[in-house]
Amino acid sequence: MNQQAVQAVASLWSRMNGIGPLGTPSRNTPFVLGKVSHDSVSVFTGKSGKTRLLIPRRAFEAALGYLIQHQHHAGNPCVIAAADAPEKAGPLCLASRQLSSGKFGVRNITYVLPILQALGVVKINPQLPSSVWLVSPSVGDAPVPGPDNTAGVDSDDALLTAYQQAFADYLVSLWTGGAQVFEHRYAITHHRAWITWKALGKGGDWWCQGLHQAAAHYSWYEQPAPKDFASIALRLRNALAANNCVDAYTACLEIFEWGNVGLGKASEARDWLAAQLAEGTLCESLLLGVELLQPDCRKSLAAFDGKRLLMNSAMTKLYAAADPDNIIIYDGRVGAAFGLLARRWLVAQCQRSVPPDLAFRWGGKRDDPAATRDPSRDGFEFKKLGYKSQAKVMVWAELVRISNRILRRVVTTLCEQGVAVRLLDLERALFMVGYNVAGKGGRVGAIAGQARSCGVATV
Repeated sequence: MNQQAVQAVASLWSRMNGIGPLGTPSRNTPFVLGKVSHDSVSVFTGKSGKTRLLIPRRAFEAALGYLIQHQHHAGNPCVIAAADAPEKAGPLCLASRQLSSGKFGVRNITYVLPILQALGVVKINPQLPSSVWLVSPSVGDAPVPGPDNTAGVDSDDALLTAYQQAFADYLVSLWTGGAQVFEHRYAITHHRAWITWKALGKGGDWWCQGLHQAAAHYSWYEQPAPKDFASIALRLRNALAANNCVDAYTACLEIFEWGNVGLGKASEARDWLAAQLAEGTLCESLLLGVELLQPDCRKSLAAFDGKRLLMNSAMTKLYAAADPDNIIIYDGRVGAAFGLLARRWLVAQCQRSVPPDLAFRWGGKRDDPAATRDPSRDGFEFKKLGYKSQAKVMVWAELVRISNRILRRVVTTLCEQGVAVRLLDLERALFMVGYNVAGKGGRVGAIAGQARSCGVATV
């Protein structure tokens, strides 16, 4: 099985809940998704909508793997050639229904592909003969695995410095709860963002023991679909794929409302969106930003000049929504968490200052004289994020791209260890940790012992 496809499906699987209704590629026969389990998804179709088909997870992995292996992008679409009889079906149709015995099960490609399209990784041309191609920047860009070419093994190492690679491995240990100890605690507020945490009845402090638990303790005010982030983000991706600037603009404003950012008449991000909409370039500009922020991208970030492309706490949410499998929301909280964890790791390594390749930046919160999001301490200095000059905008964009690379290495390493994790899970863990990096009675465990041996104070 193509490992790139397996990892892509793993990152997409939880997003299937709430998709639909959908239609088959050429006939547009309606169908809806039922229960999504770990290994399969139910599809209901037919005139009464009661005909049930159980599609195994491996069908999605096989279909995506075939498109990746044969490099079926927009310039090389793949004819779907769906047929009930195996001898009349095309290779893509057969790939998605091949059983472990080598025989072929029932046709499912006409349901698999519309679901993958709804998830934003393929595009379907319904005109006969119907065809499909990869559209997501996260799928199909890496080299095809072969005897001398294992996809993804060398790419991260080539893009990360030695410090960044070691820091990524440290984050892996904090996720799995290995030898490294990480406990964090702080007091919550009356803000509605804590509604999820309060519903758990775990007290007036937020806490975690390890990054995995930090993600599990994620709390934010989330309205039900279709006003939740996943639904809005999907609408944005669909609008971008169709070059529909009006729909993209609407989705962007909804994301701002979800994230409680870009508010007020003087919002720079809102003004930029309106100007791009008026010029008819909104989709083009957002897609350019997504392209430049890809972890594999080596292109200049000069387009992030505060005019052509923006980067701030509002815009980072748009780029992440447009490609959540490759781009994180890097806001002040996430930057603060990166700084805290980088400082802890540097202390454990007996370092005395922050190297440039781990110089994460953080952002404060309103009315916070104590600067509880500043991870700087004991000679380890982390600067604040800024967006009022071209240089600061480019620095922010570079931090997003570097963070995407680091966290992708974490995801890849964890997957190799048999631990399923998404970029979104890591982002949420950092988001929660970064609300207050000063902490409240937290332990530093093994790090403290190493730090004392180096003569460095820790908190």
